[in-house]
Amino acid sequence: MTTWLVASVLAATASAAPSSEAAFAASAAAVSASMSASFKLASWNETDALLDLLRDPDAEVRRQAVRSLKAWVAQRSSTRDRIMDVYRNRNEELAVRREAAKTLSVVSGYTEVYRALLEQAERGSDAGLRAISYKSLYWTASQRSDVRNDLLDAARRESDPAVRRAAIWGLFAAANDNRVQDALEDIARRDHDQNARVEALKSLYGGMGSPSVRGLAYDLARNTAEKADVRRTAILMHANRVQSSQEDLLKDIAARDREPAMRQAAILALGNPRAEEISTYFHLLRRDQNGVLVNDPLDAE
Repeated sequence: MTTWLVASVLAATASAAPSSEAAFAASAAAVSASMSASFKLASWNETDALLDLLRDPDAEVRRQAVRSLKAWVAQRSSTRDRIMDVYRNRNEELAVRREAAKTLSVVSGYTEVYRALLEQAERGSDAGLRAISYKSLYWTASQRSDVRNDLLDAARRESDPAVRRAAIWGLFAAANDNRVQDALEDIARRDHDQNARVEALKSLYGGMGSPSVRGLAYDLARNTAEKADVRRTAILMHANRVQSSQEDLLKDIAARDREPAMRQAAILALGNPRAEEISTYFHLLRRDQNGVLVNDPLDAE
């Protein structure tokens, strides 16, 4: 149910970026109406019961309550405000605050929310909370150029490697933006941090329709001198293929490569591009058999 809401917000707004907070609010309201019909108008008492649990003495109970409220945070501003209070509370357990960041991702189109996430991501004291704050901006980064610019700046200049990779992760839904492509391609080709190179490639998966992204993945995949993790990711990127030359490359690697891990990656990429392993690796938004989005990549973080 939680993931369905996130998917609905994404699906409802994918056709056009909201030009204002009012537009985002209208979109969220439409999602709330649709969700209410699907769940037969869940009682406000149900939401209030979860909100009451935010005061429970057990931190794990509070964390689970915050997680469950992800399904309802878009329905009432008062619910959103309560989750914001949890997120900002320095006396709260970090695990609970990290969960609050993920819940706020659903309403990150609101100015106060994305500014709070950005402030924590850029200036917070805990690396884990900073990282999940950047990741929780993935949808808004795909819609707003100012948020996208902040993530791009962090992807280039952030000094903490894990936080930097989180900013790169947060750009995956904006993979078709030319500036995002240029920055991620540069990181993937020549960055000193191998893990950052892998993360950049993963975030470029949705941009494989671009000749430059496709060429980068092709070059890295066939380069037997390349770092193993980088090359394997480049091979897997070809699951999202648009040209026969990509399939020929996968077949050649699967049949002849000296490295078993590369052969296995090529075989996986030759299979179903919607396979769960591919979707999970590239933190994609998955659809069910009816075409409805059902997976929020933050659930795995």
